[in-house]
Amino acid sequence: MTRVLIVDDKEENVYYLQALLTGHGFEVETARHGAEALVKARQHPPELIVSDLLMPVMDGYTLLRHWKSDAALRLIPFIVYTATYTEEQDEKLAFSLGADAFILKPAEPEDFLTRIRTVQSAPAVAQPVTHFDSVGGEQDTLKIYSETLIRKLEEKTLQLEQSNQALQKDIAERTRMEESLRESEERFRATFEQAAVGIAHVGVDGRFLRVNDKLCEITGYPREELLRLTFIELTMHEDRVAGDQARLEMLGHARTDFSAEKRYLRKNGAVFWVSVVTTLLRDHQGAAKYFISVIADITERKTLEQQFLRAQRMESIGTLAGGIAHDLNNLLAPIMMGVELLRFNSIDPKTAKMIDNMERSAKRAASLVRQVLSFARGVDGQRVLIQVRHIINEVEAIIESTFPKNIRLESSLGADLWPVVSDPTQLNQVLLNLCVNARDAMPDGGCLTLKTSCATLDEQSAAMNPGATAGSYVLIEVADTGCGIPKNILDRIFDPFFTTKELGKGTGLGLSTVLGIVRSHEGFVTVHSEPGEGTTFRVYLPAQVEEEAEAPAQGAMDSAPSGEGQLVLVVDDESSIRDIMKHTLEAFGYRVITAEDGVQALGIYVLQSREVAVVITDMMMPAMDGPMLIAALRRINPSVRIIGVSGLNAQCSLSAGQDGGVKHFLNKPYTAETLLVLLKKVLAE
Repeated sequence: MTRVLIVDDKEENVYYLQALLTGHGFEVETARHGAEALVKARQHPPELIVSDLLMPVMDGYTLLRHWKSDAALRLIPFIVYTATYTEEQDEKLAFSLGADAFILKPAEPEDFLTRIRTVQSAPAVAQPVTHFDSVGGEQDTLKIYSETLIRKLEEKTLQLEQSNQALQKDIAERTRMEESLRESEERFRATFEQAAVGIAHVGVDGRFLRVNDKLCEITGYPREELLRLTFIELTMHEDRVAGDQARLEMLGHARTDFSAEKRYLRKNGAVFWVSVVTTLLRDHQGAAKYFISVIADITERKTLEQQFLRAQRMESIGTLAGGIAHDLNNLLAPIMMGVELLRFNSIDPKTAKMIDNMERSAKRAASLVRQVLSFARGVDGQRVLIQVRHIINEVEAIIESTFPKNIRLESSLGADLWPVVSDPTQLNQVLLNLCVNARDAMPDGGCLTLKTSCATLDEQSAAMNPGATAGSYVLIEVADTGCGIPKNILDRIFDPFFTTKELGKGTGLGLSTVLGIVRSHEGFVTVHSEPGEGTTFRVYLPAQVEEEAEAPAQGAMDSAPSGEGQLVLVVDDESSIRDIMKHTLEAFGYRVITAEDGVQALGIYVLQSREVAVVITDMMMPAMDGPMLIAALRRINPSVRIIGVSGLNAQCSLSAGQDGGVKHFLNKPYTAETLLVLLKKVLAE
């Protein structure tokens, strides 16, 4: 077994070579530097030496000189194995000192072993040593050796300088980074504390670790109290499951963040909406440290969204209501005209009374349809001089037939009330809204009182009521004995969409509609309420002191104008309306021809245009609607007389008809008298 002496001051190098050579059948002895190697070699000469060059105490070159100068050692192969002296001059110096091989670190194991075996198998002869045959030669060798050492020293010095510069640069960079870190921490603290949203560090157990001022502000908790709570305790019970589940999923690496809109509870118990975005911070080993949550109060946005959804819902209801109103008007039109025709005939008193009831019901239904259209589409009726008692009588009839029997109605209508200028449908809506609110405030029953009186406000009294001016008013009071309105919400009851009723039981538009209508009449509303005792609304409407208003009169068919045999073309897709109009007009001296749509009407008019005196057409029909028919008729005869009829929205029909030159319109349902009067007017033009 070949004995090898390894000389190297690096433990890792010695360990590697020892393991490599031992594994391939060599016996290995080691030394840390040249001096130790000489001692061991002289005591127990090896068969091969492998030496590094750069070592303490005695370097490899000096060891090589002594080795080759020692008669007992000079024939033992000397292999240089270096990672520092790697240049051509270094190798040349080693061979000049008698080295048998020069290997650069790191060498591949197979290459290293091959070189070892090659040197081992070579004849044991002394390598020629240059310059050792004279003093001058030795001096030359020493000179080369010194130059090599100086060169290495200069290289090391340069490396040290470069390392020093790099170190100084690292120190400067470290200083800059520390300063940057300090500034970053200051910015973080400023951002954390002065943020416009709540920020919190939350432990893995859900407890608040750190909170900023904004979070304290929006929750109403002082910092010390908030730090004793968990985010679960702040969350509404119904919203807790999702947040807790997300926390567990983040801890289990199933997700990295979580965002949600949920409801929190303020310290005073008030519920408010927040947007929460949460991420989990982990350490370099992946262990969970804490959650970072950003919490914004979105209550106002949520309120606006709910209002928007309500508005959309009301718009949808309006569209539906408009369609229903159109169909109802088509149904009511023949009923109202038929009732008038029945009265026109000779009838007994009992039948006349029944017809009167039928007419009142039909007109009441027509009024309700107008109210639906007014609410759903903003269609305003005409304002006329009326007596408030007539509207109250209608409202009382509705109350008696629709309100629960445990609600008692009491009325006190003042005598000689001044009339007011009002839209009867809108005034009816005001009173109904107030009465419905009173009904809802008395779920267990109570007393609903309606009062009217005349009132005169002087400047001082008017100044005490916002929106009031001095003058004469008709005062309408609607009082209940219900639960009353809490003082803290009394100022908000007229706000749009504000309601204290349960979800689905109110839109929050009733009182805002009341206020809007009364203000549009230049009046004002006051309210007085005592919780547990009841509420009184007082509506003040400007009075027309010098005018007199009469109750709406029943249709006077006896005085309705008659025709003189003129031919009238009636166009409507409803057969009942065509039939009743034909019967009515023929009963009053007209000739009538009917058409069920615009296409049929146009064909009739082409054949009989010289005979047709007036065309009465519905505006909404299949195949060809009213505006299209009017345009076609105008192309045939620009001076054709036309009356437009609408069961939905007279304003829209008027706009469409006026574009075609139509000036006269009837709103369904209309009375026979209204039809006859307008027809006579059109024929006279």
